[in-house]
Amino acid sequence: MHLESSFGRIHYEVHGPDRDDRRVPGAEPLTVLFAHGVTMDQRTFESQADALRDRCRVVLLDLPGHGRSQKVDLKTDYSARAANVINELLDELDAQCVVLVGQSLGSTLCQRAASLSPDRVVGSVHLGGWSLYPSTSPLLSLLKPVVALSVALFPRKPLYSLFAAHKALKPHTQAYLREVATAAGKTHIFRLTLDMLRDMTAGIPRRLEHPMLICHGDHEAGFIRRHARVWHGAQPASTLAVIEDAHHIANQDNPQAFNEQLIAFLDSLP
Repeated sequence: MHLESSFGRIHYEVHGPDRDDRRVPGAEPLTVLFAHGVTMDQRTFESQADALRDRCRVVLLDLPGHGRSQKVDLKTDYSARAANVINELLDELDAQCVVLVGQSLGSTLCQRAASLSPDRVVGSVHLGGWSLYPSTSPLLSLLKPVVALSVALFPRKPLYSLFAAHKALKPHTQAYLREVATAAGKTHIFRLTLDMLRDMTAGIPRRLEHPMLICHGDHEAGFIRRHARVWHGAQPASTLAVIEDAHHIANQDNPQAFNEQLIAFLDSLP
């Protein structure tokens, strides 16, 4: 399926019961939307869709400029526009009871989408993510020239292999990341990485009040593990989970362990 959004044509899929298939008469069905990371596509959440399709409505999308969605100008304010697309898709699906699940870049987009439309978001899950509230020090922008130079000097093939090794532990996950990174290209990685740094320093205006599951792989980068603990400590009604035998893309490295945490979190919601 496709959505003609304000940020180009978006490819998405819906799995599980439709909106009128309610387990409790008159109850609003739960919609769980998954947002992936840089260069990736909805395939990264196939195991989660399989695990949840009999429990709730599952929405998978290729973010703007990714997968089968339309290519877009990555020089624009990507995060804000992509977050708007998430809400446009939820409007299109008439989803009023939503859990947002974001991996890496997807986490920041889900936070921004929830801040723009808080009434329908009853919970969110953040895998290898970074809190947008409070905003990060503007000094983080000093990393931009370092990132730009590093990406520019790295040959393409070694860059894609390093990109995969930096984010995945298991060979099948690394192979997937090399595939999508090669298809996306260096410019794509470079511009979206800079946009994520910009998004961290911009932040969102207020703390999100809904329950959260904050998780990361046990092989995750140290600075993300430390930030997850700080985020959990500052975020009321949050749960911190470490996915064993997994790296940044923990939902693919160890889908069974991640799915167990995800289902337990969904079951804990009112």
